[in-house]
Amino acid sequence: MIRVGIPVVIHDNAWMGGLNYFLSLLSVINEYNERELEVFVLTNRSDIFNNIYRKHIKIIQADFLLNRSERVRNLCRHFETDIRLAYYSKIYKLDVITHALPGKRFTANTLYWMPDFQHCHLPQLFSDIEIENRNKNIELVGNRCSNILLSSHAAESDFRKFYPHLGHVKSHVMNFTPNIEIESIKKHKNKPNNISENFYYVPNQFWVHKNHDVIIDALSLLPPEIKVYCTGNTSDIRNPEHFKNIERKIINSGLKDRFVVLGLVDRNEMISLLLNCLAVINPSYFEGWSSTVEEAKCLGKKLILSDIPVHREQAPIDALYFPAEDPISLANHLQNVWQNRDEEKQREKARYIESIKQYQLSREIFAKKYKSIVHAMLTAKN
Repeated sequence: MIRVGIPVVIHDNAWMGGLNYFLSLLSVINEYNERELEVFVLTNRSDIFNNIYRKHIKIIQADFLLNRSERVRNLCRHFETDIRLAYYSKIYKLDVITHALPGKRFTANTLYWMPDFQHCHLPQLFSDIEIENRNKNIELVGNRCSNILLSSHAAESDFRKFYPHLGHVKSHVMNFTPNIEIESIKKHKNKPNNISENFYYVPNQFWVHKNHDVIIDALSLLPPEIKVYCTGNTSDIRNPEHFKNIERKIINSGLKDRFVVLGLVDRNEMISLLLNCLAVINPSYFEGWSSTVEEAKCLGKKLILSDIPVHREQAPIDALYFPAEDPISLANHLQNVWQNRDEEKQREKARYIESIKQYQLSREIFAKKYKSIVHAMLTAKN
């Protein structure tokens, strides 16, 4: 078997989409791995990976990955390699490492994952040093590995557009499929307490690029019975004042009872909200491959999406699109879906039947794609 390392360092709850991505990847490897890969998940939070995996998936408590002592940093600079990752590569005799920055020596062939190129499209949301570090990492990929992992063809197009001098780098596009236990969904069908009927749902963390403002503006144009519930982390590490500004806008718009922020909720409550909502809204200015969209698709939900390339690529059935800065267009969609809610619920049943057929196939494709990329990396030059 090919011994593969996947480092997953978790600092806080700021990027729940990233954690769900890795849980989804492990889920499909667990289900569709015919003794091809032996996977070592190197993480500082082994407690989070508490599913019962088959023996070819090993969850390693890798605390050394967090070591930022001066000695370790000096060694990393000297050898131009993350020696912490190199240590685990040697201990577990890894053949390939994915989702990590390739070092210059001491490690197995390593594939870097770039979820998106948001910093190229929306540089105003990043500090100069963040932009510099992101660009530096891409350049290192070009110099050391000549392979890059991307989550969408939209991201691949951005990579070619913004880094034309890296034409020699081979891009691997791997769309991910979320991990939803279809058989257990019915137990979460009951609507959560204190939630209105026929509500819209926004399961996005409160970062600036997620663009909650356009929903507030749209709600101000709509009748009072239309409500939106939001879940997600309310902290934006790049813009600490952002959520306070959102709260002020909600109050000033008189929408406290119609734009309701529930904050972080557990997975079961999130699934319950998805199942019971009239439609899911994702107004984001930018996405790499939206887990919000994928999870809603799996459940046959109506989607109302900002008109960005990756949302078009994800292609949900019956989706409605609006320009991200146009609250009037969004308000029209919300009003139309609301007025035709009985018909929409019937259409949802048909979408759900179709989505169940596609879900398992998508999971299998996800697993096969990862395995094919690992095989390609065996012979890649690091």
